[in-house]
Amino acid sequence: MSGSGSGSEYHFVIAFLSPLLVPTGNRTVDEFVRRFQLFVSVPTFILGLVFNVFALWSLCFRFRRSNVSVIYMMNLIMADILLLSSLPFKIYAYQTVEWSLGPAFCMFLECLYYVNTYASILMTVLICLDRYISIKHPFLARSFRSPQKTAAACATVWIVVWSCSACIYFTKTAKSVCFFNHSPSLWKLPVVVFIQTLFVLSALVMVFCSVQIVRALRRINGAKEGCRDNSKSVNIVLSNLSTFLVCFTPYHLAMLLYFLAQKSLIHAKYLTTVRNALQICLCLANINCVLDAIYYYFVFKEFRKSHKHSPTDR
Repeated sequence: MSGSGSGSEYHFVIAFLSPLLVPTGNRTVDEFVRRFQLFVSVPTFILGLVFNVFALWSLCFRFRRSNVSVIYMMNLIMADILLLSSLPFKIYAYQTVEWSLGPAFCMFLECLYYVNTYASILMTVLICLDRYISIKHPFLARSFRSPQKTAAACATVWIVVWSCSACIYFTKTAKSVCFFNHSPSLWKLPVVVFIQTLFVLSALVMVFCSVQIVRALRRINGAKEGCRDNSKSVNIVLSNLSTFLVCFTPYHLAMLLYFLAQKSLIHAKYLTTVRNALQICLCLANINCVLDAIYYYFVFKEFRKSHKHSPTDR
């Protein structure tokens, strides 16, 4: 009797989990991924949009300064807002599968989404590198840092990422879906190597600069008892680094595993699992737009203090 009961319970569990674990019919995205994407992306869109619009308003109407830090922050905020603007359409694409808004609009949204993902990565790296130069090499910073050079650096990032994303317009083949099932040409070795190299180099720069900055700030705190407390600056650096690593590392690791599975370097039976992991990690990467608000919070507090101590700071 107990064996019969446990058997029925087993079949019930399998029947309940099966639509979450395997594709249903000819669907491209598993049901579990759809639910997870909806659960994560809706709050990400709402909170991210509110926080970033408020941050942009604060920079434009409360601080009204065109220094280096403000220029970097405004570009990072714009990257987050543009990415968030594509999220409702990404949610729609995953929930309906059959894309009905036209292939041209789909390709534009895909470019908007992926461009601003990597624009956010590169802007974050530039912010960290700028802070490292300011603290560790102050004399070099006097000639190296200026609003004009910062604007040029940001413009270069936008030009590079938009140029690289142009391949999506010419390699997209599956016109009935959007945001997934990209052309195999996007999964060629040179493309994957370029993306992974870009991320690894960015992560190494972030870790190196952040460690050096934190050490320098703590050394300053320990050298003079009466000096200004740098704990807020340390929090800015650590929150920036943590956001970067937590949001983007799983996504790029899953991308690498999916590439290896596609090339049969990982057994084919794991392809669906790795593909689902990639989609989930991509959703988690979007949370970067919300977690950046922690960075904005500390930076705004530092701005207020810097206004009192050095109102003529660039």
